[in-house]
Amino acid sequence: MVRLFNRNWTRSEIQQLVPDPAQIARLQRVTLREGRAEGVDAVEVATGSGFAFTVLPGRGLDIARASYNGIPLFWRSYTGEVAAPFFEPQGMGWLRGAYGGLMNTGGLTYMGSPSVDQGEALGIHGRAGYIPASNVWADADWDGDEYRLWVRGKVAEAAALGPNIVLTREISTAMGASSLVIRDRVENRTFQRVEHMMLYHFNIGFPVLSEQARLLLNTQQIIPRDDDSRAGLDCWDRFEPPLAGRPHQLFYHELQPDADGKAHVLLAGMPDSSGGPVGVYLSYTYDTLPWFINWKCMAAGDYVTGIEPANAWVQGRAEERAAGRLRFLEPWASVSYEVEFGVLIGSALINAFAEQHSLPYFD
Repeated sequence: MVRLFNRNWTRSEIQQLVPDPAQIARLQRVTLREGRAEGVDAVEVATGSGFAFTVLPGRGLDIARASYNGIPLFWRSYTGEVAAPFFEPQGMGWLRGAYGGLMNTGGLTYMGSPSVDQGEALGIHGRAGYIPASNVWADADWDGDEYRLWVRGKVAEAAALGPNIVLTREISTAMGASSLVIRDRVENRTFQRVEHMMLYHFNIGFPVLSEQARLLLNTQQIIPRDDDSRAGLDCWDRFEPPLAGRPHQLFYHELQPDADGKAHVLLAGMPDSSGGPVGVYLSYTYDTLPWFINWKCMAAGDYVTGIEPANAWVQGRAEERAAGRLRFLEPWASVSYEVEFGVLIGSALINAFAEQHSLPYFD
């Protein structure tokens, strides 16, 4: 069934009312223009519920803008979208094209802080988010009484005489939905064992992020990254007002998965136009993403928090190898990931999600 306008609709009813389902829910391929965004391939998706987002095949099939009934659900940096040829892999150069957006992929063979691992100099967060996708398929169709929309493609991190790691990604949603699902498979298409690091870097900014926001987790252990983070340990789940020069904080969490092997994260924040709070959530595969990372940047002008499932810490590949957290893919082996992102409007829906997944209530 399609849930729209406070009632359920069958496929037959929708087909009798509209000649083309794109009147309600649509996706459209476009090319970005202007400045360093020139030429970036993009797909704009709208479900008809008020939920809309933009996928960038030109930037690793990551997700740029996302909104619900005009409420931005993401953070956008000073850079704006930047085309793949401007990638600077050395050191912190990745940041020169880090537009933010809803979700950036860190990986596929390295991510996190710059490091020198076994003699190889590695920059921040890897190459995947800058690699244009191939075999892109953006389409929509009926599946029974559900009208599904999807963007699919492949992102290959490859080098002659080196790795050939292929990410096959599908980002899908449905007519009337207020959520999307990312389904990824990462395969080592070589005869050598390779390092594999994966980070789903969701970036949430104003207005969902504010002093009123609260991060709701079923956390079993909290590990602050450094002294600045340790100083904020007593208020890890709340967010300060922006302040120039405020240091970043980062917390590693071990979450308790549910009976289905999923971990759940909920960030609830400022009210919408009706006066109710707005929440965004993640539900994802815990066995392949055993770490949840919360990055807090409460600085004036750079006000953002990262809610980030990952398969390792973000200390850099060399440190992850030394700590025993680094994962590998054997020859021709693959690993799968699934991450759902959604929006919840109002205390009733937010707290129903919290109760269903054994999270604290939003007060």
